[in-house]
Amino acid sequence: MVNKALKLILLSMMFWFSVAIDAQETEIVASVDKNPIIQSEPFTLTITINDDVSESAWDAEQQLRDFRILNVRSSRRTSVINGETTRTTSFIVNLQAPSSPGIVRIPPIQIGAARSNAIELTILDAAASVDELEQRPAFIRTSLESKRVYVQQQFKLVSRLYLSANLHSGNLIAPSLKDAEVVQFGKDEESYEIINGKRYQVFQRTYLITPQRSGDLTLEGPAFEGQITRDSSRSVFSAIATTQPVSAVAVPTSITVLPRPADWRGHWLPSELVSVSVERANSEQPIEVGQPITLTYRITAIGVSTEQLPTLSFDNIDGASVYPESPEFASTTRNGRVIAQRSQTIAVIPRQAGEFTIPEVEVDWFNTRLGEAQVASSEAIKLTVSPSSQQVDPTPVVNEPTRDENVVTDKPTQQNSSSAKSEYTIYFYLAVVFAVLWITTLSLWAWWWFRRSSVTAESVSVSNKHHTTSASWDHLQKVALENDANATDRALRLWAQEKLKLPMHDLFELANYFNHQPLSSQLDHLQRCRFSGNGATWLEGKALIRAVKAAQKQRKTLKTKENTLAPLYPNQS
Repeated sequence: MVNKALKLILLSMMFWFSVAIDAQETEIVASVDKNPIIQSEPFTLTITINDDVSESAWDAEQQLRDFRILNVRSSRRTSVINGETTRTTSFIVNLQAPSSPGIVRIPPIQIGAARSNAIELTILDAAASVDELEQRPAFIRTSLESKRVYVQQQFKLVSRLYLSANLHSGNLIAPSLKDAEVVQFGKDEESYEIINGKRYQVFQRTYLITPQRSGDLTLEGPAFEGQITRDSSRSVFSAIATTQPVSAVAVPTSITVLPRPADWRGHWLPSELVSVSVERANSEQPIEVGQPITLTYRITAIGVSTEQLPTLSFDNIDGASVYPESPEFASTTRNGRVIAQRSQTIAVIPRQAGEFTIPEVEVDWFNTRLGEAQVASSEAIKLTVSPSSQQVDPTPVVNEPTRDENVVTDKPTQQNSSSAKSEYTIYFYLAVVFAVLWITTLSLWAWWWFRRSSVTAESVSVSNKHHTTSASWDHLQKVALENDANATDRALRLWAQEKLKLPMHDLFELANYFNHQPLSSQLDHLQRCRFSGNGATWLEGKALIRAVKAAQKQRKTLKTKENTLAPLYPNQS
């Protein structure tokens, strides 16, 4: 009986011991690293469970929905004391306090059937808690260039991170604004500052913010998470216990973004200052018809990005062909301001002689300082265009026959004696007879030779003319297939002058002559490549020759149809 009683007692003790262990395994404790907390300030919530629990055992987003969760991490620890094994799991949650002062409550955290204690937090007003804020090991101050801006107007936010000890590691998160572009401006600046007798390490970073929509918006300030180096002079294990985790976040700021004016039309360019300039290359050189004029236009604007600069239009230049190059962009900083510039080089080719004016280029922009629309414009360029000196004179050169200086005309010598005169008379008649016979023979031979020569000369003339045109065409094909843009331009002009009798001041005349769209496109592309300063990029020589052949074939077909049209009234005589 005694043995049975002892067994029952032992079983009861084991039961109650297991119950106690089960109760211990379900214990959850919640704590925060600071209370009270300044509005929008980050803080750490630690949840400790005396058991081994997986990360998926609870949903932080669901149970802490009234707070902004920055990150969640976990740690586990196992210890054995006097043969007893203890397991502990900790969840470390970095939260951001609400932006409104007052009392907030962290509800009990439930994991399985167990629940933690609830925590009440006091949220202090940041403006009235400067002294409290400066007691923190890390805090952030911000300053805005303006709290009232226009949509797509660029403004600056300066962030200053204060650390009460040297920085060991960390990450500064950029501010955020809905529907806005936020980029860092310049490099970080590091300095030291003493506040109320306490030394702080200060890191300054500047951001450029460009809102893309209007309205009353809230700009979330930058946040910091990192570690600082603690004083380890009294620590035996200084290599382990020398850092302290810290976090800070700037107070949100309300800003007003104004929309563009209701009557605004065209490209929207909000800026502090915009200018347009033009520069002509070789300004002292005289201009002829068909000779390119190289102009470089520059748009310079303060407080905008290069993507916001407008595209220039050159469609209003009459009496000339315009070939623009690809634009170039540049951005720099001066006196803490962003300066964006767009450069556009064009080649203008006048098609007729006389007074020629390239009108000014205008850019509409909105002055954000004055709050009004303004216009920036370049200067108009007035030129005198002279006829082309390279025009080919179609009048053929006629070579005058040269005088044969070897022909000598002999005059008969007067004879004084009568005998000599008689002898001269006999020989004179004989000479006359032979001369008549010789002239008759010569006339017959000359008539035969003239007929033969006229036929030969006609055939040779036709052959020479065909050979000249054929040579210029062969040369055109050769340089085109080599994709030599400048040589192809010259060869086209020569071939058109010989074949089509065109003056060829400009390739525009050739395009107008054929009125063939593929050829016009090829000629325009050739000119763009030539005057873009990068002629080697022209690779359409084969296509150009194909287009010239097609244009000739089309023109020949149209002329044939015109010549073979039936009479309008065929039955009338």
